[in-house]
Amino acid sequence: MRNILFYLSLALLISCNSQSEISKNLNCNPESYSNLETIEDFKKLFTVKFPDNWKTNLYYDNNQSSIYSGDTTKQLTETFLIDVTHISKGVDFSGDFIQEFKTSLANQKLVESTSYDLKFQKQNAYYSRAMGQKGKFAYQICNLFIQIDPKNYIHAKTEIYGDSLVNERICNAMSLIEKITY
Repeated sequence: MRNILFYLSLALLISCNSQSEISKNLNCNPESYSNLETIEDFKKLFTVKFPDNWKTNLYYDNNQSSIYSGDTTKQLTETFLIDVTHISKGVDFSGDFIQEFKTSLANQKLVESTSYDLKFQKQNAYYSRAMGQKGKFAYQICNLFIQIDPKNYIHAKTEIYGDSLVNERICNAMSLIEKITY
């Protein structure tokens, strides 16, 4: 009986601490946030959990609903910005969509360093990391496109300015993006 309880406890512990494929690929050990508040988008299509001291803005129109947030108590080069948008439009991660996305990156003078297809919360997804320059700052952006169903997807992105602790900030952002519910 003790062995069964031990293995059940171990399985529960492992499942609670499992990381997403992105976090594993980044070798993340993210910050643990204790002051998270649940924020629902205007159209009530998804929720996120961001620290309660962050500045958060909501936006919506006929085709999308967005939550944009960042820690305004820190310098831009010490934090990250997160934008999560539900888009009412079908997406196919092959062919035209990816090519248009990569063209958009090139038009912004960003160079993609990593991209791959994956499963995110059991949904088909596409991840991309690109870098370049924005104003006088080194700049990196991570985009995650999550196909919710044939007619809807979520675009979650994080923006990193500066060149200090970039991976750590990306990991912290991904730990929050992993808390999206839809």
